[in-house]
Amino acid sequence: MSRRAEELLEFDQLKRIISGMSTCAPGMQAVQSLEPSQDANALNAEFALVGEAVEHLRGGSDLGFGSLADPGPWLARLAVPGSVFSPDELLRAATLMEASAMIRQVFRDDDEQKFRWLARRAAVLADLRVLLAAIHHAVLPNGEISDDASPKLGRIRADIAEARQKIRRSLEGILRARGEAGGEDYVTLRNDRFVIPVRASEQRSVPGVVHAASATGQTVFVEPLDAIDLNNRLVQLSEEETAEIARILDELTSRVREQEEPLARAAATVAHFDSIFARARFARAYDCVAPEFTVGNRLDLRSARNPVLEATLRPQGRKAVPLSVALGGEAEGAVLVISGPNTGGKTVALKTVGLAALSAQSGIPVAADCAELPIFDRVLADIGDQQSIAADLSTFSAHMLNLKSMLLSATASSLILVDEMGTGTAPEEGAALAVALLEEFRERGALMLATTHHDRLKAYASTTPGVVNAAMEFDEENLRPTYRLLVGVPGTSSGIEIARRLGLPARAIERARAALSPEMREAHDLIAYLHHSRDQIDAGRAGLRTEMAELETERNSLRGEWIETQKKRIAQLERNFAETEKQLRAEIEQMFAGIKDRALRAQIEKQAGRSAAKLFSDARAEADAAVVDTLASSQQDLGAPETLKPVPSEQLVPGLRILVKGLKQPAVFRRLQGQMAEIEAGPMRMKIPLAEIIGIEGEQPSASRAERRGISVHAQPSANPAAEEINVIGCTVEEAIARVDKFLDQAALAGKPSVRIIHGYGTGALRRGLAEFLGSHLLVEKIHAEADDRGGNAVTVAELQS
Repeated sequence: MSRRAEELLEFDQLKRIISGMSTCAPGMQAVQSLEPSQDANALNAEFALVGEAVEHLRGGSDLGFGSLADPGPWLARLAVPGSVFSPDELLRAATLMEASAMIRQVFRDDDEQKFRWLARRAAVLADLRVLLAAIHHAVLPNGEISDDASPKLGRIRADIAEARQKIRRSLEGILRARGEAGGEDYVTLRNDRFVIPVRASEQRSVPGVVHAASATGQTVFVEPLDAIDLNNRLVQLSEEETAEIARILDELTSRVREQEEPLARAAATVAHFDSIFARARFARAYDCVAPEFTVGNRLDLRSARNPVLEATLRPQGRKAVPLSVALGGEAEGAVLVISGPNTGGKTVALKTVGLAALSAQSGIPVAADCAELPIFDRVLADIGDQQSIAADLSTFSAHMLNLKSMLLSATASSLILVDEMGTGTAPEEGAALAVALLEEFRERGALMLATTHHDRLKAYASTTPGVVNAAMEFDEENLRPTYRLLVGVPGTSSGIEIARRLGLPARAIERARAALSPEMREAHDLIAYLHHSRDQIDAGRAGLRTEMAELETERNSLRGEWIETQKKRIAQLERNFAETEKQLRAEIEQMFAGIKDRALRAQIEKQAGRSAAKLFSDARAEADAAVVDTLASSQQDLGAPETLKPVPSEQLVPGLRILVKGLKQPAVFRRLQGQMAEIEAGPMRMKIPLAEIIGIEGEQPSASRAERRGISVHAQPSANPAAEEINVIGCTVEEAIARVDKFLDQAALAGKPSVRIIHGYGTGALRRGLAEFLGSHLLVEKIHAEADDRGGNAVTVAELQS
């Protein structure tokens, strides 16, 4: 990548913004060291880490290393043989170990694997807790060595305290014996030895060594002879303390040196983590996305913003206007020529695209709604005025030298950004050179954005394949730029209008307009018309999108209301059917009760029972089929597909899972009866027309199954309808009869020929009560005990009416 391009595109300013979101010095350095890379795999891995960091922040957890200073100086000292760390250096090493331990702890507890890439990165950190504990045990937070650092140091310091006490008592005794006046009866230190103040005139009265005198000379500080041995002992103990502290520091330094490699790795990892989380904070603060790297030379940025510009505008309460641009690929041109007025945002557009490319290839999220970019081998830029008096370069010469260098470096994988092509010389020559240079870059296959005021370049872009015009929009009514990039139309410079707005004399403005050629006036009017037409089209599209959204909302609301209405209707039908069935059964039983002849009544009950069971079964099937048919036909108004074809009858075999119009869940095909099919849907058996079977589960229907809409018809069973036996052990006779009665109804509806009722042995009361109930039941033809090898008298088998 071109270092010059990074400077022109303000890449360093972007890194400063991100490093300001770091929490420690190593993290700031890691952000500042980010450079564009061409390794797509490494970049994708980096964006995976940043993405997990964003999720970590979104969950309300942050990761900061605020007290961590740059570990570089003390890590460098470890490489010096014989070097010994000071207590402060040991504390700085401990701070790095604490940061390392925190990272290991945070991502070791990630049981849900939400942050698996961060956890893998954290797993390389060594466990330095033993060394960390040793440092904290020996060095206090204020940098002093703890009394507990070693037993010997503890003893020495105890002896020092005792020696000081003895000296004080001795000197205080001398002071009391002398009867010194207030202000001269204290013990102090001079030259690290305990002394007492004595008037100079009375110096001879206190034999000893004079260590100092007061500023006036009226007082001298004397170490009495009686205190010399005690002071000497104290000095000796202080030297022993210093030696022991030096030994402790040397030992701790040696232990730190043994972990030099893990500590260096920890420093790099902590810096990397802080850099990752700084980029994650940046992504959240500036609504950034991870870029997608494309194959070939296709670039697609949607609602991209320049974060450096946005950081400048935010304190003013303003926002950067986003731009969308697509280049390369099969459908788009590779060269974009941007025209428009001065201060209209052309240069910002170049910098926005260039900064997005540099960000993406440096592991920095892109400030856009969507960012698809190729991997560029070079980003080459010529932006601004590079004239140099010292180098004897004019504006035009500087541009030409830059473009020459860019031509020599550009490849099909380069991004070229050129501002104000063809300026600095005669307009005709400048425009001719600009067209020639654009053609050179286009032939190389590079992606290119160029800004211009030359109409000839606009005409070139309009007539050359692979070259596209774009305009920075200008509000002609209010005479101010909108900073919107309009791709597909050329822009106008609007120089005369801007001059008029700035207050140039009206006569000068009119003369300038009169000097324009008819062709230029026509071109200006045509471009204005194109912009107006585009505005109308954009407004129409926005209106259509709004109307479509409103229609979809209304449609979903109606669908929800319809579904709720149908559910209520089906529930009411179920209740009515159950009530009717209950009344019919009661009437039948009442009719049987009026027959006095027991034999005749038994015969009629048996015949009527079979007829009633078949009648109720057929009525249920017809009712269910009617509900399904009604639902299926009524859903056509709500978007249900009408192109689904019935399944041929020869493909239907018992047990096949089928798709039925109006049912969300697959049903099971049981048997064919003419043009009707008996199916099992959940707890229900029903008969439906063959035309209602619209697919077989596992096959691809003519319309996506996900597009079918409907509601399910459910019955609420009290027991498993597919079961062939029921266990009533532990029930009372009344409870067992109630459960078996419902069980028999379901078994009859399911077409079961017989069922087993498990009641156990017990006292026999439950078996006898059930036998009496079953003997008179309408659905039971006969009962008998189960075979001995299958339960014997503990199980009753009920043969059902056929």
